[in-house]
Amino acid sequence: MEEKTLNTIESLKLIESTIEQSRNDIAKASAQPFISWGVLIIVTSLVIYGVNMLAEPTTDTSLWNLLWIAMTVIGMLLQFRMSKQWVVPESIVSKVIGYTWGTFGVFVFVLWAINICVVSTSHVSPIVIMPMAATILLLMGVAVSITGLLMKHKFIAFMSAGASIVCSYLSLVNPGVNVLLYTAITGVFTLLIPGLYLKFSNDR
Repeated sequence: MEEKTLNTIESLKLIESTIEQSRNDIAKASAQPFISWGVLIIVTSLVIYGVNMLAEPTTDTSLWNLLWIAMTVIGMLLQFRMSKQWVVPESIVSKVIGYTWGTFGVFVFVLWAINICVVSTSHVSPIVIMPMAATILLLMGVAVSITGLLMKHKFIAFMSAGASIVCSYLSLVNPGVNVLLYTAITGVFTLLIPGLYLKFSNDR
């Protein structure tokens, strides 16, 4: 009976050790993607913002929004390359994080599709129906917060949640081109800083 109890305790310790190792592996593998996506979002937001600020009031700058599509393609290519460099063993933690970001990607695509459909069919701004930027910023904060909690990095979780909530609120009360600034700020606090934090934490 005592031997059986010891085996059970050892099994639980092994499971706990495996989960902890999985968290460490995911943290190491997440640093570079966080930094890369953060830089892409910040640069894209600031470039489009700069174009809108420098353009004449009568100039149509809507085509510059296609940079978001280019950014997504570049980000996915970088993500694919990084996934080959860092192979994370499959675990419950890696699965949940994967499902979280997969869900985020689906929701962002659906929001984009709604935006296209509403504009092309009714010529009504989708912000009247659904504030797209604010919703995406909140979703990003949720995804990063869940990732931070699963990796046991509460600093990342709380900072990301706070930044996304504040910037989402500001994009609602001060819409227009300034939303691009709030997007860049969200990228700094939800992706770039967490990525650098994970990188330097792992290098210690």
